[in-house]
Amino acid sequence: MKKIKLNKTSRRFLRIFGTLFSLWLLWSIYYFFTLTAFSDRKLDPITVEINRTEYKTSITEAKILLKGVTSRLDVPSFSIAIGHNGKVIWSVATGYQDLDLKIPATPKTQYRIGSTSKSVTATGVARAIDKGFISLDAIIGDTISNWTKKRWDFTMRQLLSHTAGIGNYEDFGMKSAKYTLCNCYQFNSASEGLKVFDSYKMLYEPGTSFKYSTFDVNLASVVLEQAVHQPFLEYMNQYVFQPLNMQNTYADHTKPKTEHFATFYDIDNGYYREYRTIGIKHDVNLSYKWAGGGFISTPTDMVKMGNAYLNDSTFINRSTIKEFWMPIKLISGEINEQEYAVGWRSYLNLNDEHLLNGSTIWMVNHGGVSKGSMNFLVLFPNYNLVIDASINARARTFGEFANEVKKIANVFIKHIQKEEFSIYNDMKSL
Repeated sequence: MKKIKLNKTSRRFLRIFGTLFSLWLLWSIYYFFTLTAFSDRKLDPITVEINRTEYKTSITEAKILLKGVTSRLDVPSFSIAIGHNGKVIWSVATGYQDLDLKIPATPKTQYRIGSTSKSVTATGVARAIDKGFISLDAIIGDTISNWTKKRWDFTMRQLLSHTAGIGNYEDFGMKSAKYTLCNCYQFNSASEGLKVFDSYKMLYEPGTSFKYSTFDVNLASVVLEQAVHQPFLEYMNQYVFQPLNMQNTYADHTKPKTEHFATFYDIDNGYYREYRTIGIKHDVNLSYKWAGGGFISTPTDMVKMGNAYLNDSTFINRSTIKEFWMPIKLISGEINEQEYAVGWRSYLNLNDEHLLNGSTIWMVNHGGVSKGSMNFLVLFPNYNLVIDASINARARTFGEFANEVKKIANVFIKHIQKEEFSIYNDMKSL
């Protein structure tokens, strides 16, 4: 049999291929042995904290939908709260806060809320506008400390609507990736976090396009703290969390974890393991992006914030809310591709099969995907209804998770008398 001779290039290719295959095989073995099978999901505990009897019909229907939701989404726990007419009317959790320790999730369980943090930050900005500290349309860009002057200036409205031209994770290089991939650096102020993306150019002239980004909201938080002459987190505590009694809401890695802090997981077809970054289990640190994706909260606390928008005009003026909930038009005159407003998504004429059988409804919302978690905050202003839900793993898609939340919302909406929110007609006419 004739011996095959390989040239230098072929031998080098085979060595590289062999090395990569060996690494893949070792990774697969490691991955397999770090997974644990879920126990019987039918035995998931359900913990109720608030259950108002006047909503008995809706709550009974919602409980039916809640049954089996962790199995359908393939997640350890599902926590949800409902608010109506300014009150939290139902607060419940099912599944486990910690699977290995068999700690049931409760309405007090705290979750990473991911990008829903953007709406929390926008709420702080809205309050600053009402108090005269800042304007949505004032030109900024050359007066920000820790920030290199860029080609174009921009406004707070553009930062919070993702039309300022600031890039996102995929637009930055390794200088940024060492922070955003590792999630292991401690930042002690909002302005310190600017070094993650300050060295990169803007993508386009502000107002001409839309690019969803965590980092323009991070930058907005620095603009805010300079306008109010107060550290961002201190301001948020004083003007948002304390007035609304949001006792379980705080920025990641600013206080010790409590007994209610959820354990977060990777999920794979009925198997789980504690969340890992590139396969490595460690203490995830989101302090580089508090404003855009680094808050911790509970569904009950988030509903309190939503309730304030709909019921307390002393918290945020109606005229300011209109500015924050009107979908932003680009310079071309077209509404941006996500119907994004200022720190919120606002669908003035939504038709969704899970809501009122597809009839038109106004929905204001924001979703968040974080390290081993998802959150969805939804407001229906014309029904004075607020819903927030969290899970401590990522569902297969965010849409699956959101649909479960909307189905539960629907059993409340259909029993509530519609009453148009005061600014709705003005917004439709613009």
